[in-house]
Amino acid sequence: MTDIPSSFSPIQLHNRLNRPVQIGFKRTVQDGRELVFLCAGSEGAAQVSKNFETFAGQIVREFRMEPAEVDFVELRCDGDERHWYRWHAQWVGSAPMECRAELVVGESGRRYLAQALSRTEEAA
Repeated sequence: MTDIPSSFSPIQLHNRLNRPVQIGFKRTVQDGRELVFLCAGSEGAAQVSKNFETFAGQIVREFRMEPAEVDFVELRCDGDERHWYRWHAQWVGSAPMECRAELVVGESGRRYLAQALSRTEEAA
């Protein structure tokens, strides 16, 4: 896994072509809300934007999460720059539908996500 920050752990998922890929993953709780961070780094086959529905569904089922209680956040690194994307989906059971990403542009939002990512303890 290349270009993935050390605060992420590798997780193997299957992309939309059903090929195994590794992405960076971190699960944490911030202010009573469960956050799942994803980062594909430079691995093209694991690109989150093309595979979010597939990845999110696998994660929700694997970790037995309640989709309405989880926020998915993608971190895209471009050199020293970090770009945060908050993913939104309409959930039908454990299947995400009509997924879209929204760039986090506010400084307070980016600071909140960076703080959550830097937490050392993970949610059970």
